[in-house]
Amino acid sequence: MNLTNLGKGAWLDLSASWLSKGGERLELWLPRNWPAEDSELRWRRIAADGAVRQGVQRGLEGLAPAEEIIVWTPAAETLFLRARLPTRSTAKIVQALPFALEEQLIDPPEGLHFAFAHEADGALAVAVTRRERMESWLGALAAAGLAPTHLAPVTLSVPLADRAWTLAFVDGEIVLRSGARAGLGGPAERRPPAWLHAALAEARTEASAPERILLVDAPADLDSAAWREALGLPLESMPGDATVPAAPLDLLQQHYAPRARLAALKRAYIPAAALLAAWLFATLALDAIEWARLSRAASAAEEEMRALLLKSFPETRAVLDPAEQMRRGLEDLGAGSGIAAPGDMLFLLARAVPAIERESRVRAQGIEYSGRSLIIRVAASEADAESLARTLRARSLDVEVQRVGSEARLRVRASGPGKS
Repeated sequence: MNLTNLGKGAWLDLSASWLSKGGERLELWLPRNWPAEDSELRWRRIAADGAVRQGVQRGLEGLAPAEEIIVWTPAAETLFLRARLPTRSTAKIVQALPFALEEQLIDPPEGLHFAFAHEADGALAVAVTRRERMESWLGALAAAGLAPTHLAPVTLSVPLADRAWTLAFVDGEIVLRSGARAGLGGPAERRPPAWLHAALAEARTEASAPERILLVDAPADLDSAAWREALGLPLESMPGDATVPAAPLDLLQQHYAPRARLAALKRAYIPAAALLAAWLFATLALDAIEWARLSRAASAAEEEMRALLLKSFPETRAVLDPAEQMRRGLEDLGAGSGIAAPGDMLFLLARAVPAIERESRVRAQGIEYSGRSLIIRVAASEADAESLARTLRARSLDVEVQRVGSEARLRVRASGPGKS
């Protein structure tokens, strides 16, 4: 439809019911068989200051998103029906509509999407669209970075006048609007299509037939006389002040509503988020358990060192730093006696303790003396244990390193000519 021929009132009234004030707005008209066929589509962009730009192009490349995006779908893809149900609960209506309208449908209800709106007389205006088409439209739009705020059949964008039906020739289609939320559509033909005859016959049986047919953007070669004779109604060009009744029916309902699509996206990420949270919890729990184990081991080693210090130097009155006090005691003892043999415990401790103190990443867990060897249990990685062993060897000691679980055991002996 060439909207420049419709007059401002022909689309502003309907847009006002959907569009928020102040933001940029984008309208798209999807052609038949799109996106399967690479057909041209029309667009119009309305800036916040009211400036209007419009054009025609293939594909959606270059179309920037807008605060409001209205997408008009081909008329032939949506069937308008009416239904009456004894409930106004949205959830119950969604469940009941497929069964209430099943006899009027050709396709299986499970493959159809039912959008609806409440009419003033208590009935429901229902727009039925195949789910396959909904998915293809929304998928192609999403791939171009466009998230429509409203999706509706182009039927509802056609102007409507009192006691008249409107026929618009749009993008290779004939679009009939026969009511605020009613109409049909199909491929453009040179003669009145069969579905138009059927719609008029049904309206006449219900005493709701129009008095005239309004034409919008009719092709120049349209045989008006033949159409008038075939339809039995006068044909008129659409008056410039005709307006679009503000009674939209948005197809973006239920599963396709913007909030529902966002919720579905969140649900898809919930399992991954749950796994990540479980992994973090397990990691923190294991770290806490390991920290508690090492803390207990460190406390036990500290008590063992205190006991060893007090046993070796009973005159010690206050234990502040057992390792340092033991080292100094051994130094004083060795300096005073001058007879400490290389294989004695005190000799080995005097050589080993300073080296252990300098290794900040090594924590002594326990010390034993047996067979002229000092066995030192430390909490350290394999690399740190080897580093400590190299330091001890540099102090003229023989060192063997063994791993026992998370601990390292260093068997320290005196080396050189003086060892026994």
